[in-house]
Amino acid sequence: MLKAVTWCAKCLFIYFLVAIAAIRFSWIFATPIWQLATKMHWTHLNRLAYLLSYFLPIFAATGFLLGLIPFGKFGKALSDLFRSLLPSAAKQLPPEPDAVPPILWAWVPVTLAFLIRFTTWQSRNSSVFDTQRSVGRVERFFGPLYGQASGLLDDKWITDRFIFTGPMLFLIACALAVLLRHRVTVTNKSQVDPGTSESI
Repeated sequence: MLKAVTWCAKCLFIYFLVAIAAIRFSWIFATPIWQLATKMHWTHLNRLAYLLSYFLPIFAATGFLLGLIPFGKFGKALSDLFRSLLPSAAKQLPPEPDAVPPILWAWVPVTLAFLIRFTTWQSRNSSVFDTQRSVGRVERFFGPLYGQASGLLDDKWITDRFIFTGPMLFLIACALAVLLRHRVTVTNKSQVDPGTSESI
């Protein structure tokens, strides 16, 4: 039970880090793409309008690219280096269990939070007789800035984008990239192992 609780806490911590990165550091990911789009004359939007319009696909692509980087192997290499430098201290460290990485399931809590927010959201232009039928729900959470009608933009629009939709897409794309990377490395290992055993 304790392992499940710590594992869920890791997933929520990853989501927390991604939400902070979405709010504070999204310009780092979007600014080079905006500069390239401006030089190539693909857009005439200023930087803020471009960020608000194309933040979601840029952030999802960033999550996919980060998922392709084998951070676990870097951590294993650092722990091996630590063991070789300080063998007495390394013996006291317990071995890490071979569990499913939390990054593969970190999208679950933010997706649940997003679905709750997505289904409970009501437009300012929704009908009094049918409050559950809010027109433009998908455009509000996924559409670009120029596709937002006046009833869709309110004081919580940026919060919905940067805390719910952006981190959800980032973590789903990152988990897909990690899963793809694991499948490719397992396939490569299974193809290499029979050849080495035959040569021996």
